[in-house]
Amino acid sequence: MKRIAKTMLGVTLLEIMLVLAIAAMIIVMSIRYYQSANANQQVNSAIEQVQAIAAAYDSLAQQAGGFSQVTSSSVTALLPAGSRNLPWGGTITANGTGGTLSVTFSTAAPTTLCGLMQAKYKNNQSFSMTDCNGVTYTSGGGST
Repeated sequence: MKRIAKTMLGVTLLEIMLVLAIAAMIIVMSIRYYQSANANQQVNSAIEQVQAIAAAYDSLAQQAGGFSQVTSSSVTALLPAGSRNLPWGGTITANGTGGTLSVTFSTAAPTTLCGLMQAKYKNNQSFSMTDCNGVTYTSGGGST
């Protein structure tokens, strides 16, 4: 009599470990992607806010004869609500003299975001960022 070999059904421990390793790699990569996307979104939001404040100051400075003639309340009237709130907490204040506007963050940008912001401002002729506490904007039209 011949014995009929039974086929084994199911998965081995090695196969289960391989599936778990692949799933873990996918989860880690998606978390890193999410963190990177979140950081870029915060930096872009802060840059847009600084640019909006600079544009408002620039517009009023052209009429008034310089940034030092523009009041913060007149600029706030031109900006949407909440446009002075930073994505990482804190607020934005601005103070101008002549053709230069200093935009200061009440809470310094986190170091990971600061590096991204400095990289984005690197090739911009009007904006400069020396540290994580704010930005300097220089206008050709606002000075007298």
